Amino acid sequence: MGSQKPPAKTQEFMYFLMKEARRQSLTEWLEEIDISEDEFDKIEAWFARYEIKL
Repeated sequence: MGSQKPPAKTQEFMYFLMKEARRQSLTEWLEEIDISEDEFDKIEAWFARYEIKL
């Protein structure tokens, strides 16, 4: 992806996706989709490079 900006509305999409995930329990949601907390931290850091907050 390099220095390219993410597509328009990516921030809004991620906000609502994470809002839904946190509605019950982020940890349970991550377990349900087979992502460890460490893997989630790496995903979150990757998005942060593009100023996308999770």
